[in-house]
Amino acid sequence: MISNIKRNKIDLYKLKNIQDLIYVEKLFDLFLKKILNNRKKKLKYFFKNKKCACGSNKILNKFKIGLFTYNKCKCGTYFIDPMIKSNMLDLIYSEKGPYSKYRKKFLENKAKKKIRNEIINRKVNQLLSLSLNKSSHILDFGCGDGSFLKACKKKGFKNLIGIDNRFVKSTQNGGILRTNTLNKIENSRQFNCITLWGVLEHLNDPLKFCKYLLKFLKKGGYILLEVPNADSILMKYLSTNPSKQNRYIEPGRHLFFFSKNFFNILSKKFRLKLIDYETNGLDFQTLLG
Repeated sequence: MISNIKRNKIDLYKLKNIQDLIYVEKLFDLFLKKILNNRKKKLKYFFKNKKCACGSNKILNKFKIGLFTYNKCKCGTYFIDPMIKSNMLDLIYSEKGPYSKYRKKFLENKAKKKIRNEIINRKVNQLLSLSLNKSSHILDFGCGDGSFLKACKKKGFKNLIGIDNRFVKSTQNGGILRTNTLNKIENSRQFNCITLWGVLEHLNDPLKFCKYLLKFLKKGGYILLEVPNADSILMKYLSTNPSKQNRYIEPGRHLFFFSKNFFNILSKKFRLKLIDYETNGLDFQTLLG
């Protein structure tokens, strides 16, 4: 299935080079420091102590990067402590927050569009590997500018909906509906497949979100997702060499790095069947860069 799909052969440094990552990291740090201003009241308002998304509070290891400590849970997942609350996340991802500058650097830059299109096309091939018919209802959560959905439409899929909090108003264009909330979707269990491309690591309560999302999945449907890998060679290296982290961790944006064991726990909790795992194999390029 998915693991048999040809990998992208791309130079990730053309998409995210070290200089741009350091620039964005400083933006996040300055933004957070400006809001917090070292006042305990604001620390409590914007942050909370957090156990792992799997439910455990047993910590095996930890390392510090800038304003954050990354804890390693006994399930193998890494997460930031203190955890950013939803009110702070709303500010980070607001129109004037640092993420808007991040998007312009990495996601909306025309020179990097070709690389992004290669990545998106591979994701569409992963979707096609599930053997869904073209009338299947697809939900892309965190759809951004809708690039993935547009690529799906080119492959013949007809019922496409994207959700992203960036879109204040609902828009329908070329048969693709994009909206800012699942509450605007009438039929709760209508989707044959829900995709989450780089979404879970940005949420402060992934387990609660997954429970909510399953309300919208048809029985026998699929969840297709991509997250940063806590089990990778890269993460093992960075946990002992945190000064080398710019390429991967992106502190302030990535709240979790998920282990394979986390998804075993998740699947048992919600009675899901795990079909396939796959890694992108980016470790060595990142380390050598």
